[in-house]
Amino acid sequence: MELLAVVFPHLAAVRIERVYQVGAIVRVKAATTEPKSLCPGCGCESVRVHSRYERCLADLPVAGQEVLLQVRVRRFFCDNPGCGRKTFAEQVPGLTSRHGRRAAGLLSMLRTVALALGGRPGARHTARLACAVGRSTLLRLLRNVPDPKVATPRVLGVDEFAWRKGHTYGTVLVDVEGGHVVEVLPDRSADSFAAWLQAHPGVEVICRDRAGCYAEGAQRGAPLAVQVADRWHLLHNLSGAVQRAVSRNRAHLREPAKPETTEPPAEGLESDHEEGAAAARTRARHAEIHQLRSQGMTITAISRELRLSRKTVRRYATAASADELIIDERAPRQTILDAYLPYLLERWEQGCRSTDQLLAELRDRGFLGSARTLRRLTAKLRTATVTPARPPAPKIREVTGWIVQSPGKVAAEDLATLDQIAARCPELASVTELTRQFAEMLVHRRGEQDLDDWAARAEASPARELRDFAAGLRRDWAAVKAGLTLPYSSGAVEGNVNRIKMIKRIMYGRANADLLRIRVLHRY
Repeated sequence: MELLAVVFPHLAAVRIERVYQVGAIVRVKAATTEPKSLCPGCGCESVRVHSRYERCLADLPVAGQEVLLQVRVRRFFCDNPGCGRKTFAEQVPGLTSRHGRRAAGLLSMLRTVALALGGRPGARHTARLACAVGRSTLLRLLRNVPDPKVATPRVLGVDEFAWRKGHTYGTVLVDVEGGHVVEVLPDRSADSFAAWLQAHPGVEVICRDRAGCYAEGAQRGAPLAVQVADRWHLLHNLSGAVQRAVSRNRAHLREPAKPETTEPPAEGLESDHEEGAAAARTRARHAEIHQLRSQGMTITAISRELRLSRKTVRRYATAASADELIIDERAPRQTILDAYLPYLLERWEQGCRSTDQLLAELRDRGFLGSARTLRRLTAKLRTATVTPARPPAPKIREVTGWIVQSPGKVAAEDLATLDQIAARCPELASVTELTRQFAEMLVHRRGEQDLDDWAARAEASPARELRDFAAGLRRDWAAVKAGLTLPYSSGAVEGNVNRIKMIKRIMYGRANADLLRIRVLHRY
C-alpha cells in the first residue's frame, strides 16, 4: 500500500480490488471508501446512498501500457430542502470529474501535449505514449483550457504581429517587467487597444513603437499612462533616413577619377604594321607556284593542280617576289574624316566620349559622312585611351552601417573611407555627426537634457531626410523624450513576437486565432 500511495497518489482515495490485463490494456477495479460526500449544488454533506454504478476512466499509462480504471461510485440523496438537486454522484478528488471519461492526471497530460504540439503532431505523440487520442479530441481539450489569471501589469508593452503577413495583423500585449504575454487582440486598431486598457485599469507605462494607432489607443484608454517610444524603433527610423540620404548622395561615394592618359593619336589611328592573313596566303601561294614551275609544270597544269585561273597563275609566275603582289596596307588611306581629325582629337582630350555628341558637332562643321564612319574612329580612340583603374564605390548599406554604428565597432579602413566621403560631401559629413550624436544620446538615455538641442540642429541640417526625421519626432515628442530617458523598452515584446512566429511555424501556419491565442497565453 505504501508503494501504491507513492507511485499512484491519485488512487489513494479508492480501494483497489483487482488488477488484471486484457490484451494490451491493464484494467484496475476499484471502489470508493468515503462514507459521505458533498453536494455540488449546495455544499451540504450527505450520507444517504441512493444507488451505485460503475465508471470507466482512462488513466495515465504504466510501463508503456494503457490503463483503464473501473471505479464503483455511489449516488447520494441531497437532504437540503432548499437545494434543487435531489440526488448527486460522488466525485473522487484528483481522479474524477463530472461526465469525464479520463482521469484528471491523464487529462492534464493530454492538455499539455495539445498546448505543446497541437492537433496532428500531438495525436502522433500520444500514440507513442500508450494513450492514443485523435487530433479533434486534443483540439477540443485545448479550447477548453481556461485562460491563465494574470494581473494588470504596471508596465505594458504593445506591438503587432502578423496573422497573415501583408494582409491581417493582431496585437500582443506583454508585461514588460514579467516578460510574459498578457493578452492577444485579434486586430491592430486603436479601438481594441483602448477598450482593453479601459477594462484593465492600472497601467502606468506603455512601451510601444511609432505606430499611430497604438498612440491613439493609449491616449484614449489610459490617458494618465506615460507612453514610451521604443529606442530600437527610433534608431531604426533614423537608419532609414540616413540610408535615403546616402542614396541621394551616392555620386560622392566613389573616389574622383584620375586624369586619363592617351597614347599619341597619330599612332593610335594608323593601321598595324604587321601583315595580315591575306599577305601570308599570297606569299605561300607565290612560293608554291614557283616551286611547281621549277619542276617543269606548265601554266595550264598548275592551274588544274591548284584549281586557279590561268591568269592568276601567270600573274604569280611572272612576279619575281611576293612583295610585288602584296598591297601596301601600311600606307594610311585617305578618309572623309581627315579634315576634321584635329578637332576630334582636341575634343577627345577634353573628355568628350559620346559619338552622338561628336557627330552633332561635326555636322555643324559640314561633315557629310555617316555615324558608322565616326564610330569606327572613336572605337580606335577608346582602345588607345588608357583609363586608370578606380576602386569600386562602397555600397549604400555599407556606408549607412558605418555612419549608424559606433566608431569603435567599425574597421579602421572603413572609417578612413567614411572620412574621405565626408570630405567630398559636406552634407554626408553633417549626417554622420548628427547620427552619432543621436546614437550616443540614445545609448546613455540623455533625452531629457540633449533632445531639444539635437532636434534643433537636425531641423537646420542640409539633409532633408534628417529634417523629416526631426519633424516626426516633434509629432510624438513626449513619447520620444520618455523613450530616450526612461529605462523601459519593447525588448520583451519583440521576444514574444518572435515566439509567436515560432509557434505559427510549428502549427504549419494553419492555426485558428483562438488556438494560437491559447498557446501564446500559456507560454508554449
